[in-house]
Amino acid sequence: MRHVIAVAGPAGGGKSSLVGALLETLRDATAIYVDSYQRITERPIREIVRWMERGADFDEFSIPLLSDHLGALKRGLPVVDPQTGREIAPAKYILFETHFGRAHRDTGKHVDLLLWIDTPLDVALARNVLDLIAARESPAGLQRYLASYVEDVRRLRLMQRERVCAEADVVLDGAAGPEAMLEQARRAILERLP
Repeated sequence: MRHVIAVAGPAGGGKSSLVGALLETLRDATAIYVDSYQRITERPIREIVRWMERGADFDEFSIPLLSDHLGALKRGLPVVDPQTGREIAPAKYILFETHFGRAHRDTGKHVDLLLWIDTPLDVALARNVLDLIAARESPAGLQRYLASYVEDVRRLRLMQRERVCAEADVVLDGAAGPEAMLEQARRAILERLP
């Protein structure tokens, strides 16, 4: 039996780090990433804010190939990551890094266990800013990002927490150290999906 384990949380919340650590820890695991299939989060922030003001229907975002690939992996079939061209082999544990959890019906229907990383928004913001600095973002670019955060992004992240976290099976402490978070996630997976 194969299981899809969604790992969700805010940008900067530690999703990629946790998925990477779980890949190393779980014996029979593979990973699939929503960002390889969608460009929704790259839309202009005002467009995303209008979406939120219309009611934030996650199903407005069509990601059909991702749903097909999640289903194929659960059936034991390999798929090819459309962004990297890398083959994703099926495994007992399919780690699915996502922003949407079960809130996106087409992909959420495949989720057997939803882990929400509850990272304080100031910590997530600091991680995002550090990433921008490491990528050599200009001071003007940092200023635009922070202004956008204050005006809109924070509200989007609060809405994401409210909608996606509400359906989580396990809420992880995103402010805990990476080892503590990994152990909590690993234990939840092995207890619920042995």
